[in-house]
Amino acid sequence: MRISPLVAGFIGGFSAALLQAFFKVSPPPAYGICIACHTRDLVNWIVNHIAGTTLGMAPVSKVFPVLTVVGIFIGALIGAFAHKEFKIKQTHNPVIGFVLGILVLNFALLMGGCPLRETIRTAYGDVIAFISLIAMFVGVIVASEVYLKKNL
Repeated sequence: MRISPLVAGFIGGFSAALLQAFFKVSPPPAYGICIACHTRDLVNWIVNHIAGTTLGMAPVSKVFPVLTVVGIFIGALIGAFAHKEFKIKQTHNPVIGFVLGILVLNFALLMGGCPLRETIRTAYGDVIAFISLIAMFVGVIVASEVYLKKNL
Protein backbone atom coordinates (compact mmCIF):
# COMPACT_ATOMS: atom_id res chain seq x y z
CA MET A 1 0.00 0.00 0.00
CA ARG A 2 1.46 3.34 -1.03
CA ILE A 3 0.52 6.55 0.68
CA SER A 4 1.28 9.76 -1.15
CA PRO A 5 2.88 12.69 0.69
CA LEU A 6 -0.37 14.63 0.24
CA VAL A 7 -2.44 11.91 1.95
CA ALA A 8 0.17 11.55 4.71
CA GLY A 9 0.05 15.33 5.25
CA PHE A 10 -3.74 15.28 5.49
CA ILE A 11 -3.65 12.37 7.96
CA GLY A 12 -0.99 14.11 10.08
CA GLY A 13 -2.82 17.44 10.03
CA PHE A 14 -6.16 15.84 10.85
CA SER A 15 -4.57 13.84 13.67
CA ALA A 16 -2.97 17.00 15.09
CA ALA A 17 -6.33 18.80 14.95
CA LEU A 18 -8.02 15.90 16.78
CA LEU A 19 -5.32 15.85 19.46
CA GLN A 20 -5.72 19.58 19.98
CA ALA A 21 -9.52 19.38 20.10
CA PHE A 22 -9.98 16.31 22.31
CA PHE A 23 -6.91 16.36 24.55
CA LYS A 24 -6.40 20.14 24.76
CA VAL A 25 -2.85 19.81 23.38
CA SER A 26 -1.74 23.27 22.36
CA PRO A 27 1.86 23.64 21.25
CA PRO A 28 3.49 27.05 21.40
CA PRO A 29 3.40 29.18 18.24
CA ALA A 30 6.00 28.16 15.64
CA TYR A 31 6.67 24.82 17.33
CA GLY A 32 5.60 22.82 14.27
CA ILE A 33 7.80 19.82 13.54
CA CYS A 34 11.01 21.39 14.79
CA ILE A 35 13.45 18.51 15.13
CA ALA A 36 15.79 20.56 17.31
CA CYS A 37 13.05 21.62 19.74
CA HIS A 38 11.37 18.24 19.88
CA THR A 39 14.69 16.48 20.50
CA ARG A 40 15.51 18.95 23.27
CA ASP A 41 12.10 18.45 24.86
CA LEU A 42 12.31 14.65 24.62
CA VAL A 43 15.79 14.52 26.18
CA ASN A 44 14.88 17.08 28.84
CA TRP A 45 11.66 15.19 29.67
CA ILE A 46 13.60 11.94 30.13
CA VAL A 47 16.31 13.61 32.24
CA ASN A 48 13.72 15.49 34.34
CA HIS A 49 11.82 12.30 35.11
CA ILE A 50 14.89 10.15 35.82
CA ALA A 51 17.11 12.63 37.65
CA GLY A 52 14.43 14.90 39.12
CA THR A 53 15.84 18.03 37.46
CA THR A 54 13.87 20.95 36.03
CA LEU A 55 15.39 21.43 32.59
CA GLY A 56 13.41 23.76 30.32
CA MET A 57 10.76 22.42 27.93
CA ALA A 58 7.85 23.73 25.92
CA PRO A 59 4.63 23.65 27.99
CA VAL A 60 3.13 20.99 25.71
CA SER A 61 5.98 18.59 26.62
CA LYS A 62 5.77 18.81 30.39
CA VAL A 63 3.15 16.11 31.01
CA PHE A 64 4.00 13.66 28.21
CA PRO A 65 7.05 13.70 25.92
CA VAL A 66 6.75 14.84 22.33
CA LEU A 67 7.65 11.74 20.32
CA THR A 68 7.93 13.38 16.89
CA VAL A 69 11.61 12.52 16.51
CA VAL A 70 10.98 8.88 17.41
CA GLY A 71 8.08 8.72 14.93
CA ILE A 72 10.12 10.25 12.11
CA PHE A 73 12.99 7.83 12.80
CA ILE A 74 10.70 4.77 12.86
CA GLY A 75 8.81 5.96 9.76
CA ALA A 76 12.05 6.48 7.84
CA LEU A 77 13.31 3.07 8.93
CA ILE A 78 10.07 1.37 7.82
CA GLY A 79 10.16 3.26 4.51
CA ALA A 80 13.78 2.26 3.89
CA PHE A 81 13.06 -1.40 4.62
CA ALA A 82 9.85 -1.37 2.56
CA HIS A 83 11.68 0.00 -0.51
CA LYS A 84 14.81 -2.12 0.09
CA GLU A 85 16.98 0.99 0.46
CA PHE A 86 18.30 0.39 3.98
CA LYS A 87 22.10 0.34 4.09
CA ILE A 88 24.44 0.91 6.99
CA LYS A 89 27.25 3.19 5.90
CA GLN A 90 30.45 3.86 7.77
CA THR A 91 31.42 7.49 7.90
CA HIS A 92 35.02 8.62 7.62
CA ASN A 93 35.23 9.65 11.27
CA PRO A 94 32.19 8.91 13.48
CA VAL A 95 33.48 11.09 16.34
CA ILE A 96 33.67 14.18 14.12
CA GLY A 97 30.20 13.42 12.75
CA PHE A 98 28.83 13.09 16.28
CA VAL A 99 30.43 16.36 17.43
CA LEU A 100 29.23 18.21 14.33
CA GLY A 101 25.71 16.85 14.89
CA ILE A 102 25.70 18.11 18.47
CA LEU A 103 26.96 21.52 17.29
CA VAL A 104 24.27 21.76 14.59
CA LEU A 105 21.54 20.89 17.09
CA ASN A 106 22.85 23.36 19.69
CA PHE A 107 23.19 26.17 17.17
CA ALA A 108 19.70 25.39 15.86
CA LEU A 109 18.34 25.79 19.39
CA LEU A 110 20.41 28.88 20.04
CA MET A 111 19.47 30.66 16.83
CA GLY A 112 16.02 29.12 16.27
CA GLY A 113 17.60 27.50 13.23
CA CYS A 114 15.06 24.89 12.18
CA PRO A 115 13.96 25.87 8.65
CA LEU A 116 10.35 24.89 9.34
CA ARG A 117 10.26 26.91 12.54
CA GLU A 118 11.86 29.88 10.82
CA THR A 119 9.26 29.69 8.04
CA ILE A 120 6.41 29.57 10.54
CA ARG A 121 7.88 32.48 12.51
CA THR A 122 8.27 34.42 9.25
CA ALA A 123 4.60 33.75 8.50
CA TYR A 124 3.79 35.27 11.92
CA GLY A 125 5.61 38.41 10.74
CA ASP A 126 8.91 37.99 12.61
CA VAL A 127 11.54 39.99 10.69
CA ILE A 128 14.45 38.39 12.55
CA ALA A 129 13.14 34.96 11.51
CA PHE A 130 13.02 36.12 7.90
CA ILE A 131 16.63 37.33 8.07
CA SER A 132 17.64 34.05 9.72
CA LEU A 133 15.85 32.06 6.98
CA ILE A 134 17.67 34.00 4.26
CA ALA A 135 21.01 33.55 6.07
CA MET A 136 20.35 29.82 6.42
CA PHE A 137 19.55 29.59 2.70
CA VAL A 138 22.75 31.45 1.76
CA GLY A 139 24.78 29.30 4.18
CA VAL A 140 23.48 26.09 2.62
CA ILE A 141 24.26 27.34 -0.90
CA VAL A 142 27.78 28.45 0.05
CA ALA A 143 28.52 25.28 2.02
CA SER A 144 27.22 23.11 -0.82
CA GLU A 145 29.39 24.92 -3.35
CA VAL A 146 32.47 24.53 -1.16
CA TYR A 147 31.72 20.83 -0.59
CA LEU A 148 31.04 20.15 -4.27
CA LYS A 149 34.18 21.96 -5.44
CA LYS A 150 36.27 20.08 -2.88
CA ASN A 151 34.85 16.64 -3.66
CA LEU A 152 34.30 16.75 -7.43
